[in-house]
Amino acid sequence: MGQLTVVTGREEQIEKLTEIYKETWQSEDSFIRERILRHSNYEGYKGFILSEGEEPVGFAYGYTSQKGQYYNELLREALAESEQQNWLDDCFEVVELAVRPSQRNRGYGRQIMMELLKESNHKTAILTTQVDNLTARRLYEKMDWQVVKEPFYPSDTENSYVILGKKLN
Repeated sequence: MGQLTVVTGREEQIEKLTEIYKETWQSEDSFIRERILRHSNYEGYKGFILSEGEEPVGFAYGYTSQKGQYYNELLREALAESEQQNWLDDCFEVVELAVRPSQRNRGYGRQIMMELLKESNHKTAILTTQVDNLTARRLYEKMDWQVVKEPFYPSDTENSYVILGKKLN
């Protein structure tokens, strides 16, 4: 498998993550760099970049999900109170998992995700992905994530997402 490195927010790491993000999502999201830097200062932040030799092939990061955070509030709006308590009250929020398209189906996504959730002191983890992202959904299903809500429409988007949760401890 590949070599995992902790993402600390150093400039060269952020540039690698930005590259992978843009290639993975075929996006010129001009805010991804700033978003990753901001998130790296959140409580419970944890991130990894995976390299094969010298080539960075994927990354994942997340943090402790808390009331008042933008995405946590979107999730709360979408979930019933009992689901909020069950999934969000002691939760690690997986913000990004990206593997270069040319490097998929080699176990990299699984390797990064397992490391990200390893030794977690949270009861649950939560993430969202597009409803039609079948590759990601198969990976999460194999890793015992369960559907919390489908469909989910964050913010003003017309794209439908699925909220997935995993019991950790």
